[in-house]
Amino acid sequence: MMVCGATQTISLLAFIYLFYTQSFGFDHVKLYSGTRNLLKNATTEEAGVLKDNLQSVFESLIGDGDLQKLETTGFACDSTSYSLVCVASNPVKIDTKTMDIYTPTRFNSTNDTNILDKQEGKVVQVRPYAWSQFALLKDVTPVKFLHQPSQTPARYCNYNHTIPALVFSSGGFAGNLFHEFNEIIIPLYLTSHIFRSQVQFILVDYNPSFLNKYKQIFSTLSRYNVMNSMANVSVHCFPGAVVGLKFHSYLAINSSEVPKGNSMIEFKNFLRKTYSLKIMNVSDTDSTPPVLLLVSRRKTRLFLNEDELVDMMEELGFDVVVVRSVKKMSNLERFAKLVSTCSVLVGAHGAGLTNLVFLPAGAVVVQVVSLGLEWGSAVYFGEPAVRMGLHYLDYKIGPDESSLIDSYGRDDPVISDPMSVFAKGYYIGKEVYLDKQNIRVDVNRFKGTLVQALRLLERTTPLSTR
Repeated sequence: MMVCGATQTISLLAFIYLFYTQSFGFDHVKLYSGTRNLLKNATTEEAGVLKDNLQSVFESLIGDGDLQKLETTGFACDSTSYSLVCVASNPVKIDTKTMDIYTPTRFNSTNDTNILDKQEGKVVQVRPYAWSQFALLKDVTPVKFLHQPSQTPARYCNYNHTIPALVFSSGGFAGNLFHEFNEIIIPLYLTSHIFRSQVQFILVDYNPSFLNKYKQIFSTLSRYNVMNSMANVSVHCFPGAVVGLKFHSYLAINSSEVPKGNSMIEFKNFLRKTYSLKIMNVSDTDSTPPVLLLVSRRKTRLFLNEDELVDMMEELGFDVVVVRSVKKMSNLERFAKLVSTCSVLVGAHGAGLTNLVFLPAGAVVVQVVSLGLEWGSAVYFGEPAVRMGLHYLDYKIGPDESSLIDSYGRDDPVISDPMSVFAKGYYIGKEVYLDKQNIRVDVNRFKGTLVQALRLLERTTPLSTR
C-alpha cells in the first residue's frame, strides 16, 4: 500500500508540475539560464578553458590606461566619447530585482564613471546602452556597482553560475533597424564574441519582440537563454561581470580599438554563418540578370515616381525586387537570405539601408541622398559600406527633386542652406529634412548612377578584407 501510495503521490506531483509549466509558460532553465553550476550544452572542459582565460578576456575590454586598476582592484571602466563599459573580474552578486551588483571592490571616488556617493566611494552607476547620448540614456535602466565590505553579512545566492554575466539594455532607439544594429547588435557582438558563447546575457529594459527578432544572433553569441531581469527576482552569483557594450563608431568595428583585432568583415562573416547565407561574394551569384533590391519607404523620403524608377532599372537589365513591407524586412532570417542574393541595394537615406550588412562582398550600395542629409548619409551608410567590402555610390538629389521645393522658395534657407536650418537645433532640421521630405528622382540623371553600378559589378572580383 505504501509503495502504491508513494507512486500515486509522485505521479500527482509530476502532473501538477507539467500542468503548471504548460499553463503558465514557466521554464526554470530558460528563466535562469544555466544556473546551479550547470552549463547547458557546454562541456566541463570548455568551462575550464574559459575559467583559465577569464582574466585575459576581461582585460581585453579595458584600455591600457586602466589595466593596472583592473589587475589590482578587480574593477575598472573603459570610457570613450561614445560608450562606457565597466568590468568586475572578481566574483559578484547580482540582485536582478534592483539590478544592484555587489562586489568587494572599493571604488575610487576620482573614477571617471558616475559615482553616486563621492565621499564614501561606494557606488558606481552605469546605464548599459552602447551609444552614450543623453536623449537615449534617459530611458535606460541604471545598473549600480556597490562596494560590499567583507565584514558585512553575506548575501544569499539563489543561483550560482560558472560563467560571467554581460548586462546590457534594449532601450534607446530599439524598433529602428539602424539603431538596433548600430547600438545593440554590433556592440553586443564586439563585446561578447570574445567569451566564445560562454557568457550569460542579462537584459534590462526587456523587450520580447526585440529578443525574438534577433534570437538567432543571441543564441549564436551565448549558449544560454537571455535572462529577463524584470521577471527574474533573485540573487545570482557570477565569477565576474561586464556592464555595458563597446561602441566604436557608426555600423563600425575598428581593429585598433578595444577590444582589438576585429573588423566589420568578420562581423559580416558572423552574420553569414548565423543566418546560413551561402553566397560570400557577388561574383559567386549565378543570377542573370543581376538582382537589384529597391527599398521602398512608405511614410517619408518616399520615391514619388517609383514606377518610373523600376521601369528604368528593368530596361538597364536588372531583375528588380521592390520591398515595401516593414513586416517583411522584420523577419530577419528570411529577409537576410533575400538580401544575400542581391548584387545591388538601392534606397533613400534611412534605416532600410542597414540591410547592407547582409549583402555579399563586392555588391553595390546606391544611396539616394535627400536635401540636408549629406553628412548623415556618408557617415551612417557610405563609409560603413566600404568598410564591409562593398562598393558605394551616392546620388545627391537637386532642389527640383525634393518635395520641399513645393513649400519653400528656391532662395529660402531650407533649400539653399540646409546647414543653417540644422544650426537651429537637430530636431528642427529633422522635422524638415527627415520627416517632411519626399523625392521625385530625375530618372535620366539617376540612370547614369545605375550604369556605373553595372560597370562595378562587371569588374568585381573577390575583395580582400580591408
